[in-house]
Amino acid sequence: MTMESAVRPTAKEKNPQIRKVVLSSLVGTVLEYYEFFVYGTMAALVLGDLFFPNGSELAGTLAAFATFGVGFVARPVGSIILGHYGDKLGRKSTLIFSLTVMGVATVAIGLLPTFEAIGPLAPILLVTFRLVQGLALGGEWGGAALMLVENARPERKGLMGSIVMIGVPGGLVLASIITSLSVWISGDQFAAWGWRIPFLVSALLLVIALFIRLSVSETPEFKAAKAKQDATPAAPIGLVFRRHWVDLFLAFGVAAPGNAIFFIIATFTVNYATSGLSIAESTVLIAQGAAGVIYCGTIPLVGLLSDRIGVWRTALIGAIVAGFFIPFYFSMIDTKNPWIMFVAMTIGMAGVHALLQAPQAALFSARFPVAVRYTGVSLSQAIPTTLIGGTVSFIAAWFISLTSDVSLVVIYVLGLAVLGAACSIGFRVRGRNHPIS
Repeated sequence: MTMESAVRPTAKEKNPQIRKVVLSSLVGTVLEYYEFFVYGTMAALVLGDLFFPNGSELAGTLAAFATFGVGFVARPVGSIILGHYGDKLGRKSTLIFSLTVMGVATVAIGLLPTFEAIGPLAPILLVTFRLVQGLALGGEWGGAALMLVENARPERKGLMGSIVMIGVPGGLVLASIITSLSVWISGDQFAAWGWRIPFLVSALLLVIALFIRLSVSETPEFKAAKAKQDATPAAPIGLVFRRHWVDLFLAFGVAAPGNAIFFIIATFTVNYATSGLSIAESTVLIAQGAAGVIYCGTIPLVGLLSDRIGVWRTALIGAIVAGFFIPFYFSMIDTKNPWIMFVAMTIGMAGVHALLQAPQAALFSARFPVAVRYTGVSLSQAIPTTLIGGTVSFIAAWFISLTSDVSLVVIYVLGLAVLGAACSIGFRVRGRNHPIS
């Protein structure tokens, strides 16, 4: 079954805008993650030397990865701010705003002078625009997820919610393709000006994504809540933390192993393979991009699976598989064989990460009432992405500098997999005993 046929509306669907919703959420999320991941790729390749030139190569790399993490620190703040307006004003207008802000910040990074040109002001501006990127992304995932889940029939919420996750590998694939083209176009001038191309391409992509997103209507569930005059709390974040803090913790646990595995593959491996193993940049990016393409196809399949066996069971299976997979990942990368590297990345993203990520939109949204759902769902994704995804590349680089091998990295991810399994079961128990209110 293809993704298109899986989400094709039927007579029972009674929702003529479903195709627009799918396209809008998919294109908008792909673009926002593309813009976010382009920075991660450039942090691994050139930004350390261009914006943090003082000190050793390791220090520059760690500084670039730390700046990569700054965007993640801003995500929960963006989730609170944009979640507030998403719950009060609606999902559509908030998503349009977040998309525009992300696009402008990304283009601005592509136009920045380097440290050599303007000195310390360069890294300051880089960090500032990275913060803006993080704020914008903090409101994207939750809003796009709700556009899909709140437009779906009850028996298809797993499938529809999974589509938002295609934005993650879709953005990574697009970033890999455009970065590879930039390397090819600029050649040995990549560090001089070629690195700017992927950032500047965002301007064109933004226009296309905005055109599509403007054509979508507000979700039926949000409109129904407003029609019944269901009041949104003055501060949705307050209600989320008072009544749903357990759900936020469980969401953190469920999302933690997937964040670690994905960002190890998507960002850290680029530096680990190119600097540590002397593998060509193009080889790593092609393997990563090809794995991401396959991942785009497995996500809706896992979404269908989650509708049949349950979203919490799907997440549980993903956590268990993650624990078995991570000890073998680096051994496969260490072979330096492009095909084995491709297989490792494909298993990690299209298999392990898909099982962990695809059910999250439906799993998390079921735990929050409509009046605070944008805030709750956004934070459910933003907190683990910040604390785990935003730091794992830095932590992995630091661990390897301590031990000269990946043993501590493996132990770290194994611990997160155990946490993920326990929290998946916790969602099942809480869903039975504590209906949303």
